[in-house]
Amino acid sequence: MAFSVVPPALEAFSAANAAAAQAVAEAGAADHAANLASATTALGPIGAEYLAAYAPAQAANFTATLAVAQLHAAIGMATESAKAAFVATDNG
Repeated sequence: MAFSVVPPALEAFSAANAAAAQAVAEAGAADHAANLASATTALGPIGAEYLAAYAPAQAANFTATLAVAQLHAAIGMATESAKAAFVATDNG
C-alpha cells in the first residue's frame, strides 16, 4: 500500500483551522466583553458580591476559549509544516 498526500487538501485543512482560530478568538472576545458588561449593568452596585465571584469564572471561560483558538492555529501551522515536508520529500 502506498502513502499518498494531496498538498491542496492539506492547504485547505490548514486554512480552515486558521479561519477557525480567528473566528473562535473574535467570538470569544466579543462574548467576554458583552457578558461582563451586561452583568455589570443588570446587577449594578447591589450585585457587586456576585460580580466578584462571576468575574474569575468568566475570565477562566475566556482563557479556555482562547486556548481553543490557539489549538486551531497550531493545527493549521503543523499541517503547513507537514505539507512542506511531504512536498520536499516528493521533490527530492
